[in-house]
Amino acid sequence: MIPGSFGMESVQDLLNVAIEAARAGAAHIVEGYGRVLDVKQKGPNEFVTQYKIDAEEIIRKIIKKSFSGHSFLAEEGGLQEANSPYRWYIDPLDGTINYTRSHPFFAVSVACCAIIPGRAPKPLAGVLVAPVLRESYWAYEGGGAFRGQEIPGRGYIEEKIKVSNVSNATEALVCTGIPDYIKRTEPIMAPIRKIMPKIKTLRRDGAAALDMAYVASGRADGYFEIGTKAWDLAAGLLLVAEAGGTITDLAGEPYVLEKSDSVLTANPLFHPTLVKILK
Repeated sequence: MIPGSFGMESVQDLLNVAIEAARAGAAHIVEGYGRVLDVKQKGPNEFVTQYKIDAEEIIRKIIKKSFSGHSFLAEEGGLQEANSPYRWYIDPLDGTINYTRSHPFFAVSVACCAIIPGRAPKPLAGVLVAPVLRESYWAYEGGGAFRGQEIPGRGYIEEKIKVSNVSNATEALVCTGIPDYIKRTEPIMAPIRKIMPKIKTLRRDGAAALDMAYVASGRADGYFEIGTKAWDLAAGLLLVAEAGGTITDLAGEPYVLEKSDSVLTANPLFHPTLVKILK
């Protein structure tokens, strides 16, 4: 049993529904994987497919069956306010460009946050499903972060995860993203130029949600990005926090969901160094 509650909903119920919804969305998304897709461009470096639109609706309907009065903030549907102390953040396909090119690095992200007047949204339960990678991540407030994965020859393995203990920049693997680079080339590239000579290696994988999960699980030692959206990060923020990581913006100030324009996260040993390099 998963302890904890907020308001009238138990964290266990929120997590169970998030898992069901994310899995259903991922099952639909993967139906289009490797096919010739009708891809539409929404903006600079932003694309959408019908599979993504439909997956968001599948996820929303599953959540509404259990929590009809909750609010939603989703990538395609935007904000659907219901004057509720709960808001669901849905990214039905994080890593759309990867998906459209049959690159396996993409995921479905679903999270529920407490909405408290005058305070930042507080993640309570979050789930990521990467169907082609055959991995899932989930976390709940106060209960830790977890990964389930299918490993060839070893079967399904489920384990609690935690951040790495790398503290030296020259040993660090750091992830980043480059969204909207056409409009914001210099603000996005400046920190990349700063950090590349000082760390072991830099990864640009194309899916912010999974980058956060990789920090939470110790596969990466840090991650930073400018211009991310709330639905990209809501589940990942909880994963990192419950796995023992530190989360701020690039200046080292507290990260505020829906308000901060940048995110920087790392294990607590490496975080101060990463802030110093990028600030």
